[in-house]
Amino acid sequence: MTAATQSHTVTTEAANQGPTLLTLSQLCQAEPAITPGGVRHLLFTKGHDLPGVYRFGRKLLFDRLEFMGGIKQGHAAQISGRTAQ
Repeated sequence: MTAATQSHTVTTEAANQGPTLLTLSQLCQAEPAITPGGVRHLLFTKGHDLPGVYRFGRKLLFDRLEFMGGIKQGHAAQISGRTAQ
């Protein structure tokens, strides 16, 4: 396999996987159960130390797999600071 063929194969595989980082609106389109307001509230109360959340200047970017994995692990189970009764 030539270098050009290998490069094309890697580029094609990356294109099939889609973007690795998404904006908030792209994340909400990809995951209908997630709302922009819910994510903003989560970030306001939990800070930006959540899995899959990255800052690029002022822009927030989300790694969809990491962010959804963090939700599944329970990082968003308690948002408001109140304990469940």
